[in-house]
Amino acid sequence: MVKVRFAPSPTGYLHVGGARTALFNWLYARNQGGTFVLRIEDTDQERSTQESIDQIVEAMTWLGLDWDEYYRQTDRTDVHLEAAKSLLENGSAYEQDGAWWFKVPAGETVVHDLLAGDVTFNHDQIKDFVIRRSDGTFVYNFVVVIDDADMEITHVIRGDDHLTNTPKQIMLYRALGRKPPKFAHLPMILGPDRTRLSKRHGVTSVLEYRRRGFLPEAMVNFFARLGWSHGDQEVFTRDELVKLFSLKRTGSSAAIFDEEKLRWLNQQHMKLADPSRLVDLVRPFVIESGQVTEEMWNAAGDERLTLSAELLRHRCHTLIDLASMMLVLFPVEIEVEDEIALDDRQKEIIASICDGFSQALSFSHSDVERLLHAMLAEQGAKLKDVAHAIRVTTTGRAVGPGLYNILSVIGSEIVVARLRDLIRR
Repeated sequence: MVKVRFAPSPTGYLHVGGARTALFNWLYARNQGGTFVLRIEDTDQERSTQESIDQIVEAMTWLGLDWDEYYRQTDRTDVHLEAAKSLLENGSAYEQDGAWWFKVPAGETVVHDLLAGDVTFNHDQIKDFVIRRSDGTFVYNFVVVIDDADMEITHVIRGDDHLTNTPKQIMLYRALGRKPPKFAHLPMILGPDRTRLSKRHGVTSVLEYRRRGFLPEAMVNFFARLGWSHGDQEVFTRDELVKLFSLKRTGSSAAIFDEEKLRWLNQQHMKLADPSRLVDLVRPFVIESGQVTEEMWNAAGDERLTLSAELLRHRCHTLIDLASMMLVLFPVEIEVEDEIALDDRQKEIIASICDGFSQALSFSHSDVERLLHAMLAEQGAKLKDVAHAIRVTTTGRAVGPGLYNILSVIGSEIVVARLRDLIRR
């Protein structure tokens, strides 16, 4: 049975590379009906913090990467000590100045990597290495082997920056009389300039993308495509990824982090999302704008908010975009794309429309259409004469959902107030 693990070091936030590694392990476990382990590797006591652990857990939870088993490496110190003593006893390790060193044997180690193929390491190029420091703490390359062996990890899927650690770890498995897992080293993630992704390229924290209005399913879709593919398909649901994922479809060349593609994917997933869920997600972004209070939001009503989210989401890349557009529902000042200047004839037409709208007993899509055409007919005018002015003034944008739909959602009171303000200006 497949058993994999994601083993982050809690010395900072969960970054993009770590999230991609976690996802690939999670997808492989779920695809194979296996077990996914989250193991916090906190042996670096000087740099490890509880805050980092909390942020990692929060980011994993937000992405929906649930785990079947959870461990903290420092809880297993006694187990690590017993294993290290066994290496001293069988002559595979020795003590020197208080530290315990692993004795690198002669020969070579071949890493049978599932992605990179066979990689050979000559032991002449590898020096004896510390497994236990003089202060009694253990080093990464040692404890990771003990934990993976004891937890019966079958596949180690991790970034290719760990490839050079692998021969040392295989030597330890052999010295302990344990069977090594299968290894798959994922290619690195590069920035648009094809250098290793780092802070200079912008945001690398997973939770920062949540703060910027991205959906977790879009992030999962995007991370999956950083090195894995299924034909020409770009947009995947979580269920599709679980069903289709295979290490055989994972490439061996570096992946490029393209934020424009991420924004496009987020837009696609916003179109797929349940509108009522979008309302829940966008609410804090609207409130944080400082223009809309909780009371104003609640007064708008679930039905109206849901309909507006469904209408407005198609041109939004993030929840922040949607929040900005949903301000049209409230009696607040909105930004407009075009400056509208009316001639006297247009003022007369729009004033007549305002009179009709203000007397309306209901303001459904059909009511708006009927009233608008009645007022235009009374004025001997056509919709094209004032449609642009009405749309830009009431929504702030020249292009958007059907005019009757969006006016109905905004409501007669706000529509009339904005149009009369336009006439006054």
